[in-house]
Parts: sequence; C-alpha cells; structure tokens
Amino acid sequence: MRPRQAELAIGNLAQFANWLAERQGDAIALHCGNNRLSFREMQSASRNVALWLTRKLGLTQGDRVLIRLPNDVHLPVVMFAAMRAGLVPVLISSAARAQEVERILLETQAKATISLPQTAEHLEFLKQMDTPPKVVFVGVWDFGNFIERRVARWSVPLRRSIKGMNIHWLSEAIDYDRGSLHAWPRIDTQDVALIQYTSGTTSASKGVEMTHDNLLANMQQLAECMSRAGSSRQERMLISLPLYYSYPLILMLTNWMRGGEVALVTNVRDTALIAEQFDRFDPQVFVGINAVFLALCQDPLFPQLSFRNLQYTICGGAALNERVADRWMLITGSRIAQGYGLTEAAPVVTFDINMYGRSGNLGKPLYQTQVRIVDEEGESLPANSNGEIQVKGPQVMRGYVCQAERGLFPFTPDGWLRTGDIGRLTSEGELFLIERYSEVIRVPGFRVYPSELEAIVGKHPSVLECAVIGLPTEMGLHKIKLFVVTNDRRLTQRQMREYCRQRLTRYKVPELVEFRTTLPHSPSGRLLRERLVRESVGESQVGEQSALG
Repeated sequence: MRPRQAELAIGNLAQFANWLAERQGDAIALHCGNNRLSFREMQSASRNVALWLTRKLGLTQGDRVLIRLPNDVHLPVVMFAAMRAGLVPVLISSAARAQEVERILLETQAKATISLPQTAEHLEFLKQMDTPPKVVFVGVWDFGNFIERRVARWSVPLRRSIKGMNIHWLSEAIDYDRGSLHAWPRIDTQDVALIQYTSGTTSASKGVEMTHDNLLANMQQLAECMSRAGSSRQERMLISLPLYYSYPLILMLTNWMRGGEVALVTNVRDTALIAEQFDRFDPQVFVGINAVFLALCQDPLFPQLSFRNLQYTICGGAALNERVADRWMLITGSRIAQGYGLTEAAPVVTFDINMYGRSGNLGKPLYQTQVRIVDEEGESLPANSNGEIQVKGPQVMRGYVCQAERGLFPFTPDGWLRTGDIGRLTSEGELFLIERYSEVIRVPGFRVYPSELEAIVGKHPSVLECAVIGLPTEMGLHKIKLFVVTNDRRLTQRQMREYCRQRLTRYKVPELVEFRTTLPHSPSGRLLRERLVRESVGESQVGEQSALG
C-alpha cells in the first residue's frame, strides 16, 4: 500500500516544527525529566534559536553545528533550529572523548559546537586553533519557568569565560528577538539535513550525510508500516535510547508526524529510572533494545507495574534474544516488533509488522525499498542463500563526510548500498540477519557465524546473555571463545561445552569459555565483540583456565 503523500505536506525538515505546531498546537510534544514542551513551545524556541544562531553568532546557510547533548529537551530544539536556519546539525554521542570530538569537528569543519558545560575540558584543543568554532553551552534552567529563565539570562555575563574560552549560553537564544521578521533561506530537498556518526565499533566512526528527502521518506515509510501493523495514531511513545542514534531519532520524528507525544529517558543506563518513567508516562509504545528488555525483566519492581495500555514494543540496534522476547511478553503482554536498519539508510530498511519476536527475523522491506543478497563477486543469490545484504531506496544516504579522502566506497557501480552485513531473504521476501562480515569466524575449512551460536547458547535456561568471538591464531584462522552471563553459580565451563557439543557441529563448539557478570554494549545496544577480542588477545592463561575436556 502506498503511503499517502499528503501525510506530511512539507518539502523539508526545516518546516517540520512549524507544521507540527500548526496541527498540534498546545498538545505536549516532549516529556524529559521535569521538563515538558508543547509543539507550539518547541516551534517558538527553535525559531528564536535559529534567529540567534544566524544574527548573534553569524552562522550562514550550509555551516555545520556540532551537537553533543544527552537526552533532554535541548536536543530537538537546537536540531530544528539549525535546520530552520539552513545549517547542518552534526549529532554525536554526549560521551564522546576529546580526541573523537576534535577529529569530527575538524572533519566536518563545524562552525559552532553546542554541549553541556561539564564537557568544557574536552574542548580545550580549540585554544590552539586560529579560528575556533563558536562554543555554546546549555543550562538546566533554559526551559524552566519565567523566573528561572530570567535568572539564567541575568547570570550570562558572569559565565562568559570557562577555561579561557569565550562562551555563549543558549539561555540568550530561547527568547531572542521573538517578534522580528526574517528572510529564511531556501532549502532544497536534496540538501544535507543532518549528519550522524556511526558507532565505529570496528573502525573510526563515519559521518553519514542524510538529505531532507532521505529523512522524510523514511518517516513516511515507517508511518505506513506501523499503520499496517495495527498501530493507532496519537500514541504515547517512551524512548529508552540516546537520540543521537538514528533509530530512536527517526521513531520520535515519525511519532510526532502521526500526532503522538514522546517521553525520553534522561539516563538510558539507569534501569530503575526507565521503570519509573514507564510507570509515570504509561506508554502505548516502548522503544528499546535487547539489553534494556533483559534488565527490566530482571528488575524486581518492573513486573508489578500496569501494562494495560502498552500496545507494542519496538526493538532495534542489536539482535533480539528469543528468551528475552518471551519473558517480555509474559510480563507485559506486549509483542516486540523488530526491524533491520543502519545509519546509512535513515535508518529503517525492513520492519516486522507481524511482530514475531524471533531472533534474526526482521520482516519485509519498507515501501519503495529494495533488498538483495549477493555473493563475494557481487552476483545476486537466490532465496534462502547467505550473502551480503545490499539496499536501494529513497532513504539511503547521499554519502559519507570526506568519503573520497578516507577511501570509502559504500556503493556498488549500479548504485546499491553495501551494508557489510550477512543475511538471507526467504521466498516470501522476509529478511533474516546473520552476521557482520567483519565478525565471521574462520576455522579450518569452514566459516562460523557468532550470532548462530549465540542464538543456540542463549536458549540454555541458565544463560542470561552470551557472546561468541574468534581469537586470531598464527595460522590466520580463529579459535572460538564463548562468553556467558549467568546468575547460576553452579553452571560450569564443562557443562557449557557439553551443552554446545550436543547441539552444534563439532567445528562450531567453542574451545574457550569465560563467565562474566556483564557484556559490553554500545549505547545503541550493539554487542561490542571487537572489545572482547581486544581484551582476550594477549591473555596467555585464558586457554589454560577455560578450555576443558
């Protein structure tokens, strides 16, 4: 079914805040901590900040603005403000270290940076630059009541310098020149609307250039798919992930487009806070990742909450464990919908409207989206064959920042996006994700997919979470190592290897087993196998301690 193009009657995201305010007015758009913003307040604030960025800071159309903020009301306001002024917001992790901030700032040639004042030490390198970007800090009272906002503005002259840097404060911008006229720039649908950096788990993170067309297309594709899945309009959506990732960001924008309201969890690593927000906001849709679902299911208070209004749950960012999905369904009564995506595709490519909640089953491609599976020579493979996933569609990025300089070649000669993921398409057109090419384990004569082993080990009744990696050997192959998280102190390495022997072909059985209390994940939920490899390499006694029988 074709999405109704009248659903979003604007040509670019610079107009989105206005469009929302005209349609939804004083309805609440965003809950975050103790702050709430209506659609009209969000539009007004973003307009004023846009004027301030151009008039006060002197930024011009096409300039990049580095935004490094946690989940709070500031992030969508400054993002919409930058877009309205014809600027390009660059979203990066609020936890990014100084070296990464410097690299991205130089790579994007950002003319301004907006962040928390606590991050000032990460910007000291700016003192060495001949023409450093403008530094803007946000404050806790920027969206407070009238008195709090006035106090914030009056105190600005006292906070003009931090660590020797000339500082601007966003509190100046919130009420800036409210009634003045302004000639807003003309923005083309093919202009870059947003730059988001990939997680960079296996290499330096890459800046993905998304056009207005890319983002608007994915919003409408996703809205149509959610409607076919039985989702109602004007839903309350709770997001437990950081907005600088593409997955939660596109869901927030799509939910607003459909007339809904959004609540953001301010500290996405605080399980108790997520549960508390769940109780207060009473969501109809919950957005999370496998690690969040697992943590909530283990929380002693979470199962006592009411889930009568929870219609469905959306999982992305990392593979869903079937036992976790089943436990979530038992506690909440909510099915979990999965999708496949990547930052380079805005990000959603497929969506499981049937909400099977099965590991690896990621649904069918969205409207106007093509997916193919190819072999190592780039030849298309028949249904149910394993190969690289390649994607085409209106949501696929324009390219990477400094693509040529970094020697990046994300597209095939005939225009398909190379994902670097291994998967297969069924004869019914459903996509199953298998593995990242870079994480395939090579043993003598065979290739082993870690996710396949993890799915089998994850069904053990005492295993909460697991990870499989390949440790490099002198022969250029790998030795298989299994990491297990469990609460069962009686579970032994020998028992885990025996469990694997009974269910896996001999060459897939892990040689090494290690128990851990937790496994490393990125904020988007991706299991950081590369970190486990780095931690394991060089530990000379691992084999003696863990290899049994």
